[in-house]
Amino acid sequence: MLLLLAALLCADAAPWIAEVPEPEEAERADDSAGRTAEASVRAAASTRGEGRAEISARASAGGVALAIGATESASVKAPQRQEIFLGIEAGPVRGEARVVPQLAGLLRIAAELGVHSETWGLVLDGRSSSLGATQMRALGARLEVEGQLAEALHAGASAAACALQLDAPPSADPWTRYGMATLDWCQRWEAGVWAASDLGPVTLTPSLSISQPPQDGAYEARGSLAVEVQLGPAKLKVDAAAARLWALEQMWMVEVTAGVTISLR
Repeated sequence: MLLLLAALLCADAAPWIAEVPEPEEAERADDSAGRTAEASVRAAASTRGEGRAEISARASAGGVALAIGATESASVKAPQRQEIFLGIEAGPVRGEARVVPQLAGLLRIAAELGVHSETWGLVLDGRSSSLGATQMRALGARLEVEGQLAEALHAGASAAACALQLDAPPSADPWTRYGMATLDWCQRWEAGVWAASDLGPVTLTPSLSISQPPQDGAYEARGSLAVEVQLGPAKLKVDAAAARLWALEQMWMVEVTAGVTISLR
């Protein structure tokens, strides 16, 4: 909660991004119109027994945006941990850093940097985790494309690949053991498509993806439907997803995420 309050203070302080000493009245109005601030709350639960909650705030002015927030997660086999994150966007360049600061034995640092335009994006990311005698490192890239197919229909596709290294004590399935202990479910590659249909205040976004977990011969197929509803300054979003995993143990997984974003100015 203290982190959210700090984030909201950052949102209120956003005018420093584009402040000009003693502007004219018209310039002052234009500058104010170009500033935005919002706060978000999200929660997720899955049939894996995992739960996650996130609070964040975002402010923008003069073409620069700043976001700050915190995530709390836990499962039946992973203790409660908190992660803090900071994001910045300047024109087509976006970056984000996330840290789990040595909680319940886990230290994780992750960062990504990308370039985005209206129709494509390229993102480079990396992360490093340490949990007892287990060390995980990952370095990846993701390519995104999107376009407008009709007046109220947008669609896109993405492809990602990641180089993974796990140093862990011997076990029958070290990657699953790592994922259950950290809730960090790695993928060697992933490809997906989505489409968004605008129906007035409601937006429907179905998506499909296929990916390969680190285990040899393992694959995962996933489908989801996101529903967004704009209600004045608030945007409500519910996302329901189902996934089928083919690995040492075949299983179905269901995850539901709900959240609200409120515009503050």
